[in-house]
Amino acid sequence: MAHQFKSVDRDAGMLLPHNMLDWVPEGHAVRVVIDAVERLVTRDLAARLVPPAPKGSAAGPARYDPVMLLTVWMYAYLRGVLSTRAVEDRCRYDATFRVACGRLVPDHTTFSRFRRHLFAQAGLAEDLFYRVLHVCALAGLGRLTVVAGDGVKITANASKEASRTEAGLRKLAAQVVAGARKAAADEDADTGVLPGTDLLLGGDTVPPRPDPRSRAGRVLACLEGLEAEREATEAAAREQGRAYLEALAAGTAAVGRPPAAVALAAQQLRLETAIAAEETTLADWQARRAAGCRTGRPPARPGTGKKARKARARLEALQAQAAAEAGQAPDAGNEKKAAKAPQRNVTDPDSRLLPVRGGGFVQGYNCQDAAADDRLMLGGYACQDTGDMLQAQDLARVAEKGAAVVAAAHAVHAADPALLAKCHDRMCTLPGRGKHDPGHDIAACHAAMTGGIGVLVQDAGYHSEANLTAPGPARLIADGKTSGLARREPAQGPPPAGATPLEANAHRLRTPGGRAAYKRRAPDVEGLHASLKDQGSLRRFSLRGLHNATSEFLFAGLAGNLRLLAAIS
Repeated sequence: MAHQFKSVDRDAGMLLPHNMLDWVPEGHAVRVVIDAVERLVTRDLAARLVPPAPKGSAAGPARYDPVMLLTVWMYAYLRGVLSTRAVEDRCRYDATFRVACGRLVPDHTTFSRFRRHLFAQAGLAEDLFYRVLHVCALAGLGRLTVVAGDGVKITANASKEASRTEAGLRKLAAQVVAGARKAAADEDADTGVLPGTDLLLGGDTVPPRPDPRSRAGRVLACLEGLEAEREATEAAAREQGRAYLEALAAGTAAVGRPPAAVALAAQQLRLETAIAAEETTLADWQARRAAGCRTGRPPARPGTGKKARKARARLEALQAQAAAEAGQAPDAGNEKKAAKAPQRNVTDPDSRLLPVRGGGFVQGYNCQDAAADDRLMLGGYACQDTGDMLQAQDLARVAEKGAAVVAAAHAVHAADPALLAKCHDRMCTLPGRGKHDPGHDIAACHAAMTGGIGVLVQDAGYHSEANLTAPGPARLIADGKTSGLARREPAQGPPPAGATPLEANAHRLRTPGGRAAYKRRAPDVEGLHASLKDQGSLRRFSLRGLHNATSEFLFAGLAGNLRLLAAIS
């Protein structure tokens, strides 16, 4: 039997609607983005969006509208198109992008310059995020009954092979200086010093600080960061060692050996005390001798007495033990050993070497965010901590700020019965008959869902007594793996009287309500992370630096919120 195929006629004429908005249907994502931008952009905000003119440029022709560039970038992040060249290409050949840019086609340099300006400004990306959050909440998003917080590792715009220890950075700095001096001494060199190698070449005068964007500037920033971190760690250990010695003298020290860092600092203080005592003894002997008093044999030179020698020997033994426990000097071929020594990345000094689930490390940032029960992102930021423990309280404050924006938007619905009924009907999780039952109080149900955070749920990475008792919303933090929580004996009612915060939290995790609330954590916040990475393509940051990473993370988050808004439009 012969097959029949539809004919292909690539020369056929085609007419498009005169109005570009008719190219896409009602409720399309690009229409949602355009409407959202029109609602949130004010004159003051539009003025902040204007990037500075390129250096050395004359007045020239008219520049591209920054509001249009913002619209294109919002739609691009919604579609997961993060490359400036790809955005330029889409503006030429993709009908939806042509609607967003109004048939103008800025080149990739314009898009790149605008994005750098947008992310570099302090607070601009955060301001845009909360404005979009308010628009989404007005449309009926943001169920706050359960809010989930978590962290996600996102790769920096840098290779982890560019990470160096302090010794490696000093070696690299010496190579940069040697190369710059060779270029300066080269008779055939026209420029004298190669660009990006201006590190410590000032001679007898104070050397000028190199450009932070140059290789020398990034090496210097890495060295300064490591030195500051080492000094802060040593100061903290020294203070802990002093407190340990005082507790030891008072008889209130904890039973057992102190941590290695505290023991080292305490022994260093013992050595310094012994040397100071010997210096005092020597000074007294010299004063009596100068006064003509009878003196015996001169005391030992400071640092050579019996107590000082004993303290020094003990200190050297502790240092040798600490070096052995640290696995000696890390090498580049062993990733686990290399991760133990403090490192900085020459390409992006703000990024860190972070462990990831399943083993291994990535060079990137630990991004913290909070999601409502319908995956609406309430806020977030990038940090440099390898774990989540120290970020729980900051994340709770971010979640409360986003929840306040959502609550303010939903307060508008409470004043309008029609809006209230529509919003409640979309957000209420009761079965169809239950939400329309005559005895069901719609206003009270809506207020419970949108008035504030019901409970903030987090995984075991945030579990500590300090995080459970910190001010803020009610918390439910796992104290073990999810599989282990499900196998625990169920509990009923409130925690027993006299329970500690850790015991009360463990009790709530075993109650039906606690189990139901914690089950929402993974689909809410981990679902948000999957959306950011898979649909938004945010697996690697486009720009470098902690501030730019936070700005891009928030911008990707607002695009994800607009994606949710388009889904219900």
